[in-house]
Amino acid sequence: MPVPYPVQLDGGEICMELVTDSDADAAPRLHQVRPSFDALVSLYDQLLSAMRTMTAMGLVHGDLSPYNTLAADLDVSPRLVIIDVPQVVELASNPHAMDFLQRDCHAMAHWFANRGLPVDEGELVADLLGYAW
Repeated sequence: MPVPYPVQLDGGEICMELVTDSDADAAPRLHQVRPSFDALVSLYDQLLSAMRTMTAMGLVHGDLSPYNTLAADLDVSPRLVIIDVPQVVELASNPHAMDFLQRDCHAMAHWFANRGLPVDEGELVADLLGYAW
């Protein structure tokens, strides 16, 4: 999964790695960037792979949005990193998991579609559910 790795545990707090791009600058959140079409396609492919992995594991992020994803190295080799993962829920046991999955898909499909990549929210949900069961 493209998530920051934990650097330190201190009681109930987790210190995560600083995600940077090749210039050692902090990677911006996805909502802050305006990628080229090729970078947009690459970021979406990475997102889809990550979401498929999560649902195949029976997990839903629950708050996936362009604010909880980072986009590094857009001009070199685009890299998507998902953040704010501790609130992940189990798809089978959480009564709100399907609503969370729908919300995650809506937020991400809307962002990509608004930037010129036609992503259908309903098709995304259906695709992910195929990996869940």
